[in-house]
Amino acid sequence: MPQFKVKSAEGYVYKKPQRERRIRFKRKYILYAFIIWIIANVFMFLVKEYVSNYFFSAQLPQLQVENYKRILIFAPHCDDETLSSAGVIQKALLYGSKVKVVVMTNGDGFTRAAGQNFRKIRLKPDDYIRFGYLRQKETIHALEDLGLRREDIIFLGYPDRGLRYLWEKYFDSKESYFNSLTRTFKSPYSNSYQKGVEYKGINVVKNIQSIIKSFEPDLIIYPYSRDQHPDHWATSAFVKFSILTLNYKCEEWQYLVHRGDWPTPFGKHPQMYLVPPFKLAFTDTNWYQISLDDYMIERKSNSISDYHSQMKVMRGFLEAFVRQNELFAKLNNEYAKKYEGDNLFSEKYLVSKEPTHDIWSLIFEKGADIEAIFAAHDNKNIYIGIKMVGSAKKLISYYLHIRAFEDCKYLGRIYVQVSGSKMNAIKTMTSPAFSVQNAKMRRKKNQIEIVFPKKDLQNPNMLYLSVRTEFLGRQLDRSAWKVIEFK
Repeated sequence: MPQFKVKSAEGYVYKKPQRERRIRFKRKYILYAFIIWIIANVFMFLVKEYVSNYFFSAQLPQLQVENYKRILIFAPHCDDETLSSAGVIQKALLYGSKVKVVVMTNGDGFTRAAGQNFRKIRLKPDDYIRFGYLRQKETIHALEDLGLRREDIIFLGYPDRGLRYLWEKYFDSKESYFNSLTRTFKSPYSNSYQKGVEYKGINVVKNIQSIIKSFEPDLIIYPYSRDQHPDHWATSAFVKFSILTLNYKCEEWQYLVHRGDWPTPFGKHPQMYLVPPFKLAFTDTNWYQISLDDYMIERKSNSISDYHSQMKVMRGFLEAFVRQNELFAKLNNEYAKKYEGDNLFSEKYLVSKEPTHDIWSLIFEKGADIEAIFAAHDNKNIYIGIKMVGSAKKLISYYLHIRAFEDCKYLGRIYVQVSGSKMNAIKTMTSPAFSVQNAKMRRKKNQIEIVFPKKDLQNPNMLYLSVRTEFLGRQLDRSAWKVIEFK
């Protein structure tokens, strides 16, 4: 960069040209403005979370555990049942109810925690399996501290970090999912509910159905469909799917564990409440709470402390669930109305209202931020509308995953990708009985409308569906899995 030599009392000094000084000033100004913007957003986030903590805690209606005699709790990993439902377990046992806990995976895929516990940088498959058994022991200890018996704890043994793939890709495939950490296609654990079970989604469903039929619960508790952890939302999908295919009638509560920087603040704050994240408080979810007394809070805290392997790496997060209450959600089935040939994206056809701007990356890519899903039908067709916050971009892929039913009889599934002006079914994830050859797709600004002939989906009267957006294979947003019935 050129410099000017200027004579002064001390001799010659070099000064940068005025243009360069202006550029440097602008760069500093932009940097400072960006830092201030980040600080302001973080501050506003914390203010909203603190305000909502006290506002929503007073608004949340109470659930009554004593109304249920047989309670079945599903946990994606060892510890989720304690974080979400330690108070429910204590209250249920106090009232003489029976409780069973089903743990989907053994949490053996948490590489950082396994490495720290075994003091290894490189882990072998046997190390991951050993870590899975360790986490099982922690679960047994934690639940026994809450009063549960060992025989009421069931470990299914499915792959940690793999439930999403069992739900989406390896559901009814001939091939089994390969767990790259344990290097197995089936459960290597001797105490799995079905010993040596192959990693296929259909096997997960069979196990869940078997447990439900034998235990006959009147309350099933499982993860919230909008939980951001893939194992959690996949567990939610598996449990709901199993309930639908059994046509089983019971009460259903869903719990949240992973949603950005939630619960706010991290750390042990037993005087505070668990409340829904601000963005989720204004969706189509009904939120409820279970209040805990001081003794129950202390027992829950002690049980969380039993997870020594997890406390070493995420103590602040785990202890954030030690609060005055436990939080649960209810998502009702939606009804798709008869299509009258008008605007599909009108309020009367709305079936799912999604949280927006709740992920930092979506602030800059509004075309991937799912705002709402609409559905309608007539005698011949099913109409699905997807609305984004911003204009739908050609470089973003939009995926619609549908599972179809007729009076709770499962008909099959289809996975549709919309990219640019084209729509196609992903062959490896499409039921052979379904077709998109006669389906039509229309894009307009921030809207995508898809029309399926009913006969091409075997004439269903109920759909279980979700929408996902991706950019270059990276997920940007995902909607809740929703049950939609045709009126």
